Amino acid sequence: AHRRVVLEVVIKQTEYIMAISPVKIHLFNLFVKICPPSRLNSFKVQLLRWAGAKVGKNVSIFSPRILGQFEFIIGDNCWIGHDALIFGAAGSKIEMKPYSKVASRAIVVTGYHDYGVQYDCIAGPGKCDDIIIGQGALIDTQAMVCPGKTIGEKSHVAAYSVVTHDVPSFVRVAGVPARVIKNFKEQV
Repeated sequence: AHRRVVLEVVIKQTEYIMAISPVKIHLFNLFVKICPPSRLNSFKVQLLRWAGAKVGKNVSIFSPRILGQFEFIIGDNCWIGHDALIFGAAGSKIEMKPYSKVASRAIVVTGYHDYGVQYDCIAGPGKCDDIIIGQGALIDTQAMVCPGKTIGEKSHVAAYSVVTHDVPSFVRVAGVPARVIKNFKEQV
């Protein structure tokens, strides 16, 4: 019986999702605010790991604003630009696959509300859905990725676009809402 209890505790510990610490990520945000965007990259990576994010090798972090208590996974060779806003609601996950990029002032957000007249405010209870940015994909300047969306491998979300649906691999999407405007496979 004792071995079973120990085994159950180990299993529950492995199921726990590592979330970013709100206090530690606040300190990270304070540091990047005063640090020159292209300086002290390895220290910024270490601070982000200390805050609870899983960060791969050769990651470049300029001066983003990261908010929320969520699971944040950054693969190898990723890049996060100046003033990018990455906001994860509690219990959600944002994953950047290797070689993906979130450009300056892009917005990636997992939280949203259930809307309806039955609530005291039109914006009812908060909800969240995970976001996955595929390998080699780029979220360009001031583009926004809405909750629950997957950006396909080596896809490009053009500047100022709003992603309201999943983006297939090897395409460029643009507009509000974002629509496929180019298939990169047709170039080859």
